[in-house]
Amino acid sequence: MKFYYLVVLLLFTACQFSISEKKLEKKFEGKTLKPEQLQIVVGERRMHYAYLESGHESLVVFIHGSPGSWNAFIDFFQVDSLLESVDMLSVDRPGFGNSDSGWPEPKLAAQSRLIHEIIKRHPHEKVILVGHSLGGPVIARMAMDFPDSYDGLLFVAPSIDPEMEKKEWYRSWIKTKFGGWLTPRDFWVSNEEILPLKQELTDMLPLWNRIKARSIVIQGKRDMLVPWQNAEFARKMLPEALIEVRYLEKVNHFIPWSNPETITQAILDLNS
Repeated sequence: MKFYYLVVLLLFTACQFSISEKKLEKKFEGKTLKPEQLQIVVGERRMHYAYLESGHESLVVFIHGSPGSWNAFIDFFQVDSLLESVDMLSVDRPGFGNSDSGWPEPKLAAQSRLIHEIIKRHPHEKVILVGHSLGGPVIARMAMDFPDSYDGLLFVAPSIDPEMEKKEWYRSWIKTKFGGWLTPRDFWVSNEEILPLKQELTDMLPLWNRIKARSIVIQGKRDMLVPWQNAEFARKMLPEALIEVRYLEKVNHFIPWSNPETITQAILDLNS
């Protein structure tokens, strides 16, 4: 059943992968504000991201799942209530989009450091991290590694509980030479970071008490990719930092596209 939903993910998110400057211009045609696509080099890695500055004290940083790219959150850059209250930044995680596409980074601590270096280039009084799916453990790791740097965490269908990470037959097949040859590049990169995810999450277990940032979890009850019990794991691991778990009935994994208003409201709540 889960393999079927991954095929759906491939079809659903195909249009979410990297966007050209020409398409970006068309998307924001007639708009006063539009995100600027930028790059920095951190060590041997090139990191790409989109940034929209409108003079606010708060910065919201969007971190996509696996696979994906920064423009998974592109529609949020046109939401009036956000434009009126926060600056926005959305990253291509390592190996995706224009952040060294095809070069995976399986270590969450390394992803944390790379994205943190981007955010340091754009200092703000308050920083809120939004992580969808595998972006969830990434923002958790960032808040563990740099607890004084982040003020709010919004977990959207986060894959954070190591006990919920089950072995899936097709992942070892993708790892083979033949499977890798047949698998689209973004899904091969995704496989390379999901295979070690259980151990990465297990290694993070003693670090959850480092998180100070006020946190909200949004979880669909019909999520067939990330079990809803991950939200209860957050409740257990963040007894003081967690504000609320917001369950969405009859909603699947694709919350940023199916229920963007719930994410917008949670951002505004964390910024208040």
